[in-house]
This record gives sequence, structure tokens and C-alpha cells, in this order.
Amino acid sequence: MDLGGKLYQDMDRLVALERGLRTWARWIDANIDKSRTKLFFQGISPTHYNPSDWTTGASAASSARSCYGETVPMTGTVYPGTYPDQMKVLQGVISDMNNPPFLLDITFLSAMRKDAHPSIYSGALTSEQRANPDHSADCSHWCLAGLPDTWNQLFYTALFF
Repeated sequence: MDLGGKLYQDMDRLVALERGLRTWARWIDANIDKSRTKLFFQGISPTHYNPSDWTTGASAASSARSCYGETVPMTGTVYPGTYPDQMKVLQGVISDMNNPPFLLDITFLSAMRKDAHPSIYSGALTSEQRANPDHSADCSHWCLAGLPDTWNQLFYTALFF
């Protein structure tokens, strides 16, 4: 990564995210006429790698290491897990912008859908392998129809808001 003529071999991901978003935000503020252009930014899609984010008591102590096997969304109006640091960075950058985009905030909605990662991309293909706790769901992708479709419906509605 290059920053001001200095090459970085590695960088904290949140620092890199903020620097990239601030570069983008400066460009937006300097180049986009919001009277003629609708600008949207889709929020951060959370992962479900840590079952203790949505379980309590004895079930939190289980050997499960992901949302694999979850079949229903969470209920309620408060996500019991941690709010993604990436969203904190994004909200900080957007709040400093002169021409902020419409934030399509999918974070809470998606966090509540622990059941939407049913596929295993870690190579586990047999039922015996799927039962092995060393294999887990790919929680960085949304595999179940429904959740990404909801994002699209929200976006479509926001276009005419």
C-alpha cells in the first residue's frame, strides 16, 4: 500500500479502511453534485464467527465455532454481539463529509440472520466432515436466498425515497 509516497507492506485493516474511505470521501465532496446525483453506500455486512455473540448460558459453552447448523434468525430488537468496528469507522468518515451518501445500513438486519450462512466452503463435503467441529460455515458470504434480496429491496425503495 502506498500512502504519501511511503510503501507499507502491511497495515492494520481498520486503519487501511479509514484511510481508503477518507480518500473516497474527499473525492465525493469535491466531485459529486448531490442536486443531480443520488449517492448510496451499503453498510458493513457482519460475520457470524463467534456463537457467543448470539448465545447465552450453557449453549454459549458449546464447541460450536460458527453459525453452521443455525436454522432460524435471532429475535428481538437488540443484537447481543459486538457492533462491527468497520461500521464505527464508516460512520465516523460519513459524519465528517460535506456531501454524505445515503447509508444503506444493513448491519443490524444482517447480524440478526445467523441462519443465512448455511454453506461450508472449507472443503467439508461429507456428512461426517460436516459434523466435525473443525469445519465451519463460511461466515463471510451470504448463501441463503432472502437476506441479500432484502438488501436489494431496501436499496430499490431508497432510490425513490
